[in-house]
Formats: sequence, C-alpha cells, structure tokens
Amino acid sequence: MKTCKNCFREFDEEDILDVSPATELADIFLQDIGVEDINDLCPECIEEMGVMDLLGFGQ
Repeated sequence: MKTCKNCFREFDEEDILDVSPATELADIFLQDIGVEDINDLCPECIEEMGVMDLLGFGQ
C-alpha cells in the first residue's frame, strides 16, 4: 500500500485506472511541473488533475 502525496489516501499500485485522455493530460502536466514520481499520487488525484487541465483550470 502506498499513500498519495496529494490527498493522503492509501492505494494499491495495481489500482491504476484505465488510460484515458484525462490521465494522459495529467501525466504530461505533472511531468511539466516537475513532479518527481507520478506513482506517488493515487489514480483519483491523477485523473482529477487531468480533468482540471481539460477544463482549462490548470493554466
């Protein structure tokens, strides 16, 4: 079990959500801002960041 560095919820590394446009955008966004390890975030937080980026709130 790992703990998300954003929301502090525990999650399994196998809980990775299916690849979606939101998760892909989150991956690109997190790499651009210099997040050291994207695997330290839970799948829900990754997708939430991608959705915010899709909506334009990540700018």
